[in-house]
Amino acid sequence: MIFKRFVQRFAAAVVVCSLITPAQAGDNFTKTGDVLQIALPAVALVCAAQKHDFGPAALRLIGQEVAVQASKHALGNATINQRPNGGTHGFPSGHTAAAFYGASYLSRQCMHTKGGKILAFGLAALVGASRVDGDNHTVGQVLAGALVGVAFDRVKVSFDDRRVRVGMRYEF
Repeated sequence: MIFKRFVQRFAAAVVVCSLITPAQAGDNFTKTGDVLQIALPAVALVCAAQKHDFGPAALRLIGQEVAVQASKHALGNATINQRPNGGTHGFPSGHTAAAFYGASYLSRQCMHTKGGKILAFGLAALVGASRVDGDNHTVGQVLAGALVGVAFDRVKVSFDDRRVRVGMRYEF
């Protein structure tokens, strides 16, 4: 119950801040995205800890980050990896992947109303929009980041006997 109230108050505060900052300078919008890309997975990990699922949730988040960084470095100077601002290592968007990982976990495990789920994914989408608005990523790089984030939340790994099983969770 306390966690639920915390998440509701946190979400309300973030929404208010997010609605205010896009109307201001673009730099503030980017900063809002920077905060949310940390806040969403952090709140998801707090929820995971309360559900005695911290270890697996944290490992999936770490795996997602490793996959994002590996992709950025493996692609080198490929066109898909070029950022609109002239930089490299843009595919996929790591900010967006982290935000969508958090939103996916929250919507699957912690927020049981449609409004809560929409809020979680709306805030994650805001992160992606801030990356495009700040010329840090293309729309394609942001969409790829969103897919990576959700996919890593939905991966289910189980160990039994001498086998490792990997599957996907499809519930929404």
